[in-house]
Amino acid sequence: MSDKDLASEIPDFVKKYVPGITRGLSWAKYSEEKQKGTEIKVDAYNESKEKGFQKAISVSSDEAEKVFKETKEAMWSDAQQLTEKAREIANKVNIQESKEERDKILDLAKEAARNAGLQGAIAAGWEKGWNEGIASKS
Repeated sequence: MSDKDLASEIPDFVKKYVPGITRGLSWAKYSEEKQKGTEIKVDAYNESKEKGFQKAISVSSDEAEKVFKETKEAMWSDAQQLTEKAREIANKVNIQESKEERDKILDLAKEAARNAGLQGAIAAGWEKGWNEGIASKS
């Protein structure tokens, strides 16, 4: 059941005298979205960690430092670019003239921030897996 479905079931007179109900519904929706986002990031982190581990154990000792440096820099660079994009979008929120326009830009900023966080989880997972893979070779 969506936030709007729940809100439509609450009588208007209750909403009028208990404004916290709609805030509570918004908080519940935010918490649900946050939990889903966290689950996606954990899955991406774990998958990337396994890829980093596999790459580390398959690369020769001569190439290891080069592969690690290039891959790590590329992944973190992507995360940084996505973070910058999210920041640019977020800076546009307060200059919008209507609430609808602000909400639209805010949703875009949230999505961009999710993408940046996801890329950060991927980069961190790969790096962790790499380090564990190198350690297991010793």
